[in-house]
Amino acid sequence: MTALRRVALFPVHLAQVFTGAKSFVKNPVIGSHWANRHGLHVARVRWADRMAAFRRRLIRPFVDVTADERAQFARDGFVVVHDFLPAELYQRVRAEAFAHEAAPREMRQGLAVTRRVTLDPDDAAALPACVAAAQKTRLKDIVRYVAAHYAQPFCYLQIIIANPERGETDPQTSLHMDTFHPIAKAWLFLHDIAEDEGPFRFVPGSHKATPRRLEWERRQSIAASDAANTYTARGSFRVGPEDLRQMGLPDPVPMAVPGNTLIVADTHAFHGRTPSPRATVRVEIYATLRRAPFVPWTGLDPLLLPGLRGRAARLLDAARDRAADRGLTGHAWRPVSRRRMDSPDIAD
Repeated sequence: MTALRRVALFPVHLAQVFTGAKSFVKNPVIGSHWANRHGLHVARVRWADRMAAFRRRLIRPFVDVTADERAQFARDGFVVVHDFLPAELYQRVRAEAFAHEAAPREMRQGLAVTRRVTLDPDDAAALPACVAAAQKTRLKDIVRYVAAHYAQPFCYLQIIIANPERGETDPQTSLHMDTFHPIAKAWLFLHDIAEDEGPFRFVPGSHKATPRRLEWERRQSIAASDAANTYTARGSFRVGPEDLRQMGLPDPVPMAVPGNTLIVADTHAFHGRTPSPRATVRVEIYATLRRAPFVPWTGLDPLLLPGLRGRAARLLDAARDRAADRGLTGHAWRPVSRRRMDSPDIAD
């Protein structure tokens, strides 16, 4: 970035400090060595954490989350619910998901390919059981509580295809945090997940802004704009075993769970995909919710309005397409030709 352009964009970059912007390389204010040595990044983490706690207190009376689930989240940073769907609905979801044919979107990351189709209410004609499961109020409420926002989650039928024979590294198997503030991701697994099938793994308690965690974040933030790891430079810090020990955190726990288990996690915490020694195909309903980290209010989500509520994920996909077509972002989620959702075949 030229000096003149840097000066011209300074007001924009400064304003982004008060948003969810996280890249240390795209924003020279967020990536400033001087500012982060003096606590800019740590201040953002602390502020976001406090505002999330405040918003959770506000929405608590309005979401269907049990006291035990709230306690589990406060302790561990995730919520696990076994036998989430009624047995009859779960079997219908499985039959529908595994047989579904569509022209999905795919994202390739090393040896893994993630395939998705949206599960908005408007998709009910093609996937009635899957949409009924994804749009259950209880699922959305747990996601809202973890994300600390009363908003509309984006829901998908998702398949993850991993094959070690491709010889590439899957970046999702590196323990990492997604960003500097609390966000929610949810997985409703549609089959049993064994320990050698690449289960989700999570470092319990790593969502907490402890003094040792904040000091680690401070050190990472000072060097992030020069980091060799692209994901770290973009604000998704990678973490190793020695880092965990320095923060007083335990080893990650693989979530090998039976089918019909729902996991909702705050992915500001350290998490990843467990490496698998063999080719695997994982089928799940996936939901995510990420909103502005510093606001004191919990609602005001336009996607909850009639006419928008029924196609939230489709609108997000369309917005991403427009941004990529204009060169504003990369095209991570590419449309591919029609195929069975559970097919191990991937687009070239």
